[in-house]
Amino acid sequence: MWLLPIGLTFSQLFTNIFTITLRLTLLFKCRYIFTLIKFLQDTHSRVQPKKCLNRRHQLLAGTFICYILPGIILWYSLLLCIPGSEDDLKFYIEDIFFGWSSENRWTNCAIITLFDHLITNQEYVQSGLIIVLCWYLFGLLKRIVLSFVDISRQEYDVETLFALYLKFSETIYKCISLSEQALSLLLLLLYGFMIFSIFSVTTFLMRVELSRLPISIMINEVTVFSVMMTGFYFLSFQAISIHDAAIKVKNAVHDNVSKSNSFNCDIKCLILTMAADFPSKVHVTGWGLFPLKRSFLSKTTSGIFTYAVLLAQIGKET
Repeated sequence: MWLLPIGLTFSQLFTNIFTITLRLTLLFKCRYIFTLIKFLQDTHSRVQPKKCLNRRHQLLAGTFICYILPGIILWYSLLLCIPGSEDDLKFYIEDIFFGWSSENRWTNCAIITLFDHLITNQEYVQSGLIIVLCWYLFGLLKRIVLSFVDISRQEYDVETLFALYLKFSETIYKCISLSEQALSLLLLLLYGFMIFSIFSVTTFLMRVELSRLPISIMINEVTVFSVMMTGFYFLSFQAISIHDAAIKVKNAVHDNVSKSNSFNCDIKCLILTMAADFPSKVHVTGWGLFPLKRSFLSKTTSGIFTYAVLLAQIGKET
């Protein structure tokens, strides 16, 4: 008898939809991403020439980390094929294919290996590499924004500070515009993939009888959950730091103006107004649907676990 748990099916369906859409969007956005990388690197080398831009070792480390989870999953799939693991293999196949499994052990082994290699591993490698890419680009953007804090501390002439701020803000707004054009849709799809991957794991673990669940499958599911949660917060904190950097720029400008001896009140008022509005324009979004600020994490974390429990309950009742 084929089982069709609605909660788990819903989670897996949207995980696969986000995976496919993410890949197509990445292909479509390649040209915009290359433009963004070049512009951010050129801008960073211009505003912070004394600081080392070479972060190749960090990118290589991030790329290596992206292959850890797929490697664990593939290794686990191969372990299911060894003699004596027939029951675990059959259990895993039936869970993936809604109650169906073959009576032939080698058929099940070939199916699970191909499934993990061609589908599961590919989606985790792809999402991991996009997380590393976004982390790198957001790091560049954050340091570019923070560069004005150092510049403003050395300038107490209001007229000169105003001219520097106009030039600086124009550059930052262009960085944000290019970032939104290249990454905002990818971010929306990436967050969707990570969240529904978390839903899939929590729904699966709450639906099955844990006493009957092989420990190897439990470890595999917990690993996926841990990696998705880590990626979610790892990316979110880096994106949020851009808005935090913009707030530091606003505070630095306000501090400099307050210490200035200039009597040009019009310029002071204008630069204070522009600086106060600066943080509201300097942040990244998920396709304009949600801004990545500090409030984002507090609003989404509780929602993720609430919807995960609801989906799990649907799965149990069906």
